[in-house]
Amino acid sequence: MEMDFSRPSRSGGANPVHGLLVTEGRTYTNWGGHRSTVPAVYAEPLSYEDVQSIVRDVTRFPTPVSPVGSMASVTDTIVNDGGSLVCLRKLDDILGLETDATGRAVVRVQAGCRLKKLNMWLQARGVEIPFQAEIGEASVGSVAVGDTKESSLNGPGYFSAHVVGITYVDEKGDLRIISDHADGRAFQEFKCSFGLSGIVVECLVEVRPATLCRTDVSFGAYETPQDLVSGLLEKRLQCGALLAIIFLDKLAGFYEQRHMVGPGSTTPTASQPECEAFRLAKRLAIQYGFDGVEVPQPQGLVHSRADFVNEYWRPTADEKRLDFQYYEHDLAQLERVVAESHAFTLAFQAETGFAPGGWATYFVTRPGVNRKPFGLYSDGPGVSFSFDPFCSNPADPSWHEFSRRYNQLAIHQLGGRASPIQTQWLQKGDLFIPHKLARSRFTTPYFAQFLG
Repeated sequence: MEMDFSRPSRSGGANPVHGLLVTEGRTYTNWGGHRSTVPAVYAEPLSYEDVQSIVRDVTRFPTPVSPVGSMASVTDTIVNDGGSLVCLRKLDDILGLETDATGRAVVRVQAGCRLKKLNMWLQARGVEIPFQAEIGEASVGSVAVGDTKESSLNGPGYFSAHVVGITYVDEKGDLRIISDHADGRAFQEFKCSFGLSGIVVECLVEVRPATLCRTDVSFGAYETPQDLVSGLLEKRLQCGALLAIIFLDKLAGFYEQRHMVGPGSTTPTASQPECEAFRLAKRLAIQYGFDGVEVPQPQGLVHSRADFVNEYWRPTADEKRLDFQYYEHDLAQLERVVAESHAFTLAFQAETGFAPGGWATYFVTRPGVNRKPFGLYSDGPGVSFSFDPFCSNPADPSWHEFSRRYNQLAIHQLGGRASPIQTQWLQKGDLFIPHKLARSRFTTPYFAQFLG
């Protein structure tokens, strides 16, 4: 049952907001520097009461009010010109481990906490969330109600699957608590809302005893797209989880096979310095969009998975940096997706001289529709894979044109699902967010175009 913790407003006018407020028309940009916005007000609340006051005061904080964390999204998610941009980065406390009403071990954490900080805190206490993505800047609140992907060991592969309770501020400025055991489908729908149903300020996330894994890294080259698919599937069957970087124009693949080893939270001394060398090289490769970085190929590397949740520096305009697209497909479509994407890429390369730097491929286990009713991974039980082209220059016009054209192929011909926070240059009709998930107080023009 959803709980309401609303309080009457103080008499004598609007409640004060104690956090930072900027009203000078400053410009804010995403991590890659290629998306920017000029809100009427930028706020960094220090308390839940600050967030409530912001939502309630439509005069000082013009609609829409949109929450942001690290602003790492590659799309226009952050764009809220003339509205109120609420950055939750100072609400980043980890409040502790506890047992929820159903007996599950959970961590209570504020929405602005970054995944890297959370993973390090949990690692020190011998527990983990079965989701360790490479991008540690992402904030808990954003990924609790947004789209994520990771080839997880003994886990589905997206963060919100592990979120079992949420505290949020609704469109009236009231503080509410919602959970899976008390609110059922309404809770699962809320997690598909991208923050349009309310501003998340706190989460309960299920945890388990920490585990070590073994990683084997290899490279393969192939004669045909069909051979590449066979090699990719073979690599996946050999391990518990697989991350692949596919170079379609070269018919080659870089594979990171992960195997469960057993309990443990700290990388063994015997794995050093090889583990740290691999981590640093992989982090640099991701930072630079896999452009010009040689990554080692260790075999049998035993390590803590939490060690590989990395943070990245904010690049300058002239630096190479990762930019990407996202598409979800059912595993049964793998051969068709690879073959048609290969033909498309070669034709585009012949026309323009451009090809993406590669294609990140993750495998995600889908739940029943009762646990993921909308958006990515909502087609019922099965396995999905993401096939995500990437580039090292977000400003490259050829990359923009490739992505626009490829959207038509991946979404409308191959039947892939796109993400409003990870797929760029989308048009109306490329994806739908149910109207019932959106509140006008929180809905920016960017998200409004997808409501249906």
